[in-house]
Formats: sequence, structure tokens, C-alpha cells
Amino acid sequence: MKAKTSAIVAILALLLAGCATAPSNPADFSPRTDAAFAGIALGKDTKDTIRATFGPPDETTYLALRDLQVWSYRYRQQDVWYSMMHIHFDRNGIVRELQSGPDPERDEHHFGW
Repeated sequence: MKAKTSAIVAILALLLAGCATAPSNPADFSPRTDAAFAGIALGKDTKDTIRATFGPPDETTYLALRDLQVWSYRYRQQDVWYSMMHIHFDRNGIVRELQSGPDPERDEHHFGW
């Protein structure tokens, strides 16, 4: 009985794994560089074009006072500093603003408060 239950569990796990979406291969996306981010067209690029170019965001936030959704991408600014590029979208999903800053997870001056 134990072997039969184990076999059923294994088959169900395989079936469920087949239904899961495979993670995207980072090699399928443009490298996250200053030059790649500089190619983003304000007022023209959309969530779809950004996702197709850079993949899913590492973090998302919402700025309620400005009514903007922000997608944040980790990268190495000038191949040196651990940074995040914050891409701001309006409610129609159009890029309105870009802002780069230190990656809080890697910032040496981040004291956790």
C-alpha cells in the first residue's frame, strides 16, 4: 500500500509540474545595463515592451500619491555599483519616468532602519 501511495504522489507531482510555468531564462532578455536602460522611450514603451526586454521585475511598488506603478530591476551600474533601475508606469501601463539608485540589499551604508 505504501509503494502504491508513493507512486500516486510521484505521478501527481509530475502532472502538476507539467502545468507550472517554467521560469524564463535570463539569457532570453537584454542584459540589464546602463545602455539597455537608456534605450527605454518615455511615453512610448509599455509594461509589455519592458517585460519582453528585461524580463519580470525584481520588485514592484505603487506610489499612491502619484498614481504610478514602479517596476524595479537589479543591475550593476557602469559594471561597478549594485543598483536598481526603477521604471515608473502610469495607469495605462506607459513608461513615464526612470530612476536609478543603490540596491538596498547590497548598499554598504544600509543599516536596516
